[in-house]
Amino acid sequence: MKTLLSLKLWLAVCLFAVSTASSAGIIWESTDGDSNFISFGSSPFPSLSSETFGIFSATANLAADAPVYTFNGVGSFSSASPFKLGLLTTSGWVSEVGNYGLGTPNTFLLSFVKPNVTANNLSFLFGFDLKPAANQNPISGVPLPASVWFMTSAMLGFLYIGRRKQVV
Repeated sequence: MKTLLSLKLWLAVCLFAVSTASSAGIIWESTDGDSNFISFGSSPFPSLSSETFGIFSATANLAADAPVYTFNGVGSFSSASPFKLGLLTTSGWVSEVGNYGLGTPNTFLLSFVKPNVTANNLSFLFGFDLKPAANQNPISGVPLPASVWFMTSAMLGFLYIGRRKQVV
């Protein structure tokens, strides 16, 4: 009985996590109209990375839309419009999974994770003269009301099944 209760709780947590997950990365904007980027490779002597990074419009879907600008190693993007950053992998474009504000104002270290890669799956990109955009409302892939109804109906179903087994 305790196992069934633990299983229900675990499933409810998983459903909630999936319903609130978002694959859209953070939306950035330039502080002075010109943002600069640099990425180093993993060799012992720091050399520029050969990985391809892309800049997308703020409303773009990285899985379906093409980037506005791409660069390898070093890039500069001049625009007053907000934008997203992506890394080109064998699985397609992925957004950053984390960022860290460095000691210098408007300077960030962005991290990307390559899916389906077990070794050397992290990529880092230094961004200068950028800041998080004030409007961080990306388009959600699953509307919140639909996910709430799905999670609620699933939890009620699990409770009903558990109750039926107690009677028998």
